[in-house]
Amino acid sequence: MALMALPLLMWNASLFGQDDDPCAPALDAKTLKLIERGTDKKKYDAEKRQAYLEAALEENEEAIEAAFELGLLWFNRARRNGDSWSEALSYLNAAQAQCPEYDGEIPYCLGYIAYAEGRFSDALEAFERLLDWETRTGQSLSTKAQRKVRDVEAVLPELQFLMQFNAHADSAPPQVLAEVATRDQEYLPALSADGTLLFFTRAGERKAKGDLVSKPFELFMWSRRTTPSIPFDGGEAMEDPFNRTTGYGGASISVDNRELFLAIKSPSPDNAENIDLFTARYELLEDTGNEVIYLWSEPAPLTSLNTPDGWESQPAISPDGQWLYFAAVRPGTTEDAQGQPTIDILASPRTDNGWGTPKPLPQPVNTAFNDKAPFLHPDGHTLYFASNRIPGGGGYDIWMSRLDTSASPIEAGAWSAPINLGIPLNTEGDEHGLITATDGRTAYFASRRPGTQGLDILTWTLPEPVRAKASVVVRGQLDVSEDLSGEPIDLELRYAQSRKAQAIQVADDGAFAAIVDLETEEDVLLVARADGAAFSAGIVVDADEDDPALVDTRLTVRSVSEANAAFEIQDIHYTSGSAVIGRSSLLLLDLFAEYLSDTGLSVEIGGHTDDIGSEADNLRLSESRARAVRDYLILQGVPASGISAKGYGESRPRADNNTAEGRARNRRTEFRVTD
Repeated sequence: MALMALPLLMWNASLFGQDDDPCAPALDAKTLKLIERGTDKKKYDAEKRQAYLEAALEENEEAIEAAFELGLLWFNRARRNGDSWSEALSYLNAAQAQCPEYDGEIPYCLGYIAYAEGRFSDALEAFERLLDWETRTGQSLSTKAQRKVRDVEAVLPELQFLMQFNAHADSAPPQVLAEVATRDQEYLPALSADGTLLFFTRAGERKAKGDLVSKPFELFMWSRRTTPSIPFDGGEAMEDPFNRTTGYGGASISVDNRELFLAIKSPSPDNAENIDLFTARYELLEDTGNEVIYLWSEPAPLTSLNTPDGWESQPAISPDGQWLYFAAVRPGTTEDAQGQPTIDILASPRTDNGWGTPKPLPQPVNTAFNDKAPFLHPDGHTLYFASNRIPGGGGYDIWMSRLDTSASPIEAGAWSAPINLGIPLNTEGDEHGLITATDGRTAYFASRRPGTQGLDILTWTLPEPVRAKASVVVRGQLDVSEDLSGEPIDLELRYAQSRKAQAIQVADDGAFAAIVDLETEEDVLLVARADGAAFSAGIVVDADEDDPALVDTRLTVRSVSEANAAFEIQDIHYTSGSAVIGRSSLLLLDLFAEYLSDTGLSVEIGGHTDDIGSEADNLRLSESRARAVRDYLILQGVPASGISAKGYGESRPRADNNTAEGRARNRRTEFRVTD
């Protein structure tokens, strides 16, 4: 960016010698005479004035006026000739160090130099010292100086932007996502919340067998992996019913990976390039007991959101599934300076009848420029989007804004002032379609820059200030016994320390998925409840462990009335070889105590071990552990008369003790209803 042309502010300082005053030191006659000659522009040229002023400093190094005037002389010379600022900085910094309130021209010049050198935070600090000069010093500025102050005020917005744009300049640069990069164009990435699916568009030209010339193609792709800790595969075209036609404008998938939103080219009689929003579901086709088969449904248009004479594209579903964001140009979107509609980001609420009337996000997200490619992070309030607003780095840049979660996304004042993510992410070209993993750190976006083969998908580690809140997906299967199949099941996440509860929707086939907020640094438990059901819960996030990248779990809900049934209390762990219950296990026992109090059941606590060690030692250990659980439950208010404890040692294995997995399953704590 070109350096602004800031005129130099000029003040005349009247100095009076005062003993022990660094701003007006007592100087001898010779030094004063040298300064007088050094400031006489009518009689002496710049070189002679420089020599007189340097001589004055040699006579008395506290001759601040000489240092100040030399700083101005070198400043003007460097600005005029494009020379180094080093001499000017040396004298001006010395003068400011001796007397911070000597003259308002010093912070102006220092700010100008800092701006020229790209030290934008230093420039802002210096200019702010100038702007509050009268308040701090009690010294008035001349009319001419006031005009220069207004010049500084006018450049502050650009300076603040440059600080923002360069705030992460030292970050490691983005890298091409090599797994899916080809000589074709890859763009519009969409990442599933669990990090296992990456959707994108691939376009280029190919010559089929028998063709004389290459023909353009565009495919809707997906790349898969089983866990976020391994690379994606190379990707393949989505199977039918997708890719019947060309023209895809981005996609987004729900937290449970079952509901896909995408933009597909839909020519209309009056608009051959029309793009509309569609949705498809990943539906259970067959469950043989040995194999479960799912297929994507036919994409259905979101008719309440689409317009025949507009452009609706780049959908983004909120993590709770209640808002659909998308980019659109159509009647009602923000007009530019010439009165033409621009691309806006819109949001539509989910209703009992589908999707409600979409409305543009308020300023400062939407502007009279083009604002598009929204992505709402799984934390539910961090929005990344692309915009060509000014000031900017050039082309489309990636910006970030945060939603006040107590407000509706279409409500005025709901969004914070957008932040430009700056270099090395943004360049003079176009960057768009940024998405991030649930960890808040890992970003994916499309860009064309040195090192790419064209338009490629790149990945970048977001700097701390522009990260979303770290989250993780908990996904799994809820298995319900046949005698409870007609009962409604309540599934929820419980944050142990804050007691916050988060309801989870369960699919018809028992699958579920939910987002856990890791920023709370709490233990999080998964609890299933139903009338007549046995206690069923497990720990999904342990605050003492490293943050997981993905949590896979399974809960079984059984009828408590099963004859002589034993029900495992999952995730009860003890210190090795002892009956000391682990910290996180106590949280599960808190929930179990709550369950017993609610149901009034009387139970026997049973302790079980593997076969490592002697049979007698294992029996004693299991008895001690069962008693430890009983004692803790009594401390939580469960009547002692309703709880007994018994150790079974290694006598009732549930799995093969010859494997580590089997031994782990055999080390368990169970309860059995006794009345």
